[in-house]
Amino acid sequence: MGPRASDDVEVRPLLGAEALSVPALWNAAWTGRPAAGAPYPLSEALWRERLASRHHDPSLLLGAYLSGEPVGFAYGKLPASPWQPAGVAWVSAVAVAAAHQGRGIGAALLGALLARLAAAGATEVRFGSDADHLLPGVPLEAPPAAWRLLRRHGARFAALEHDLHLDLRPPLPAAPLPPGWRLRDDDPEGAEAFVGRAFPGRWAEELGAYLRGGATVFTVERTASHPDGASAGAEGFCVAFRGGERVTSPGLHWAAALARDYPGGRLGAIGPLGVSPAVRGGGVGLAMVRGAAAALRERGVTDVVINWTTLGAFYGRLGARAWRTYQRAQAPLPTGAGPDAGSRASAADTAARSGGEA
Repeated sequence: MGPRASDDVEVRPLLGAEALSVPALWNAAWTGRPAAGAPYPLSEALWRERLASRHHDPSLLLGAYLSGEPVGFAYGKLPASPWQPAGVAWVSAVAVAAAHQGRGIGAALLGALLARLAAAGATEVRFGSDADHLLPGVPLEAPPAAWRLLRRHGARFAALEHDLHLDLRPPLPAAPLPPGWRLRDDDPEGAEAFVGRAFPGRWAEELGAYLRGGATVFTVERTASHPDGASAGAEGFCVAFRGGERVTSPGLHWAAALARDYPGGRLGAIGPLGVSPAVRGGGVGLAMVRGAAAALRERGVTDVVINWTTLGAFYGRLGARAWRTYQRAQAPLPTGAGPDAGSRASAADTAARSGGEA
C-alpha cells in the first residue's frame, strides 16, 4: 500500500466560486513536467464553458481541502442526453497540485467520486471521452502513479486516440474532389439534417452547439454531372474552427501548448467530420478535409488540430502527425454504495480503502 493522505484532508464538492479553482489546480498538477511546459494547460475560459454545460453536475465536482484550501479535484459525469448509454458514468479529470502529490489525495478523490457514481446507479466508468469532454482518454503523459491507481480500480485499457497537428505553412498535398462532387460552406441546415440521419446522437448534439457558437461547417454533395445525379442533400460534413468562436473546439483545448510549440502562428481546428458509408473510399472524405484546411489557410490559420481520432494514416496523407495521445480506459463500478459514500470521509480513510498512493 502506498502513502496515505493525512487526516486533515477533507473531500467534498467544490461549491459556488470554489469551482473556479479547477484550472489553477489542474495546471499546478503539471508543475515539474519537462521544461517545455505543461502539455495540457487548462484555460479559465474553457473551464467556464464546462461549468455552463448541460452535462455539468455540481455534486460530481469534488475538491480535496487541506487547512481549508483546495489542493486537488476530481470531476465526474452521469448521462444527461438520450444518446448516452444507461449505467455508464465518466471520470472527466482528476488532479492534485504537485506540491501535495504522493500523499494519497488523488486516490481519495477518485474513490469518493466513484462511490458517488456507483450510488447513482452506474455500473461502468469510463476515464475521459465524456460529453463536453476535456480528454478523450488518459493522457500518455500522466504519471506512473495515475496508471497504477486506475489499475487498482480494475481499469482495462483499450485503443489509443490522437490529436493530430497539421502545419499549413507548407503547401498541402493534392487531394481533389472526384468528378461530380462539390464542396460547400453555406449549408448548415443541410449539414445538420445529414448528421441527424447518418450520425445521430453525440455528433448531432455537438454540431448544433458548434454552429450556434460560430463554427463553419463544410459539406460535400453530388452535382448533376455525377453519374448518379445530384444529391438530395449533403453526403458528408466537416466542422472547422478558425479561432475566436464563442465555443471552444476540442482541437483547441490545449491551444496554449500548441502556440508554445508553434510560436507566431494562428490556431484553428477541424472536427468532427464524417461521410456517408455509401461514398467512403472514393476520395471524397480526404478532399473535404483538404478543402476545409485550405479555407482555413486562406483565412490566416497556420496550425490546425484534428482532434480525437485513430485515423493517423488517413490524415497523414495531408501531412498531419500525432501531437497528443490518449488511451481509452474503463472499469466496473461496485454496486450497493450509499449516496454519500466517501464524499465527506477523510482522505486518509478513502485512500486506505482504495490502496491509494497517487
